Amino acid sequence: MLNDLLELPQRVIAFARIGLRPSPADIEAAIRCLDQAQNSMRSAGQSAVALHPARAALVSLRWGHLPHRDVCISAVSSLGAVMALGESVEET
Repeated sequence: MLNDLLELPQRVIAFARIGLRPSPADIEAAIRCLDQAQNSMRSAGQSAVALHPARAALVSLRWGHLPHRDVCISAVSSLGAVMALGESVEET
């Protein structure tokens, strides 16, 4: 479930990293997915700090700016780590 929520934000940020500006609708959908993932993590007693780099990148996109390449890489990496952790939790 968590991985499904984080897939769109990760993809939107990855496209921004290579210079492709996502549509406003995709950006807003990615932010909503990130919000849902954050709420899900918090309700499960987990910290959602690892989602902050992704939120920063998405907010930058919302304001019409392409985030710096390193910001995008950090955000995609952080989301990947949360997704990997989510898979290991779901398997147990």
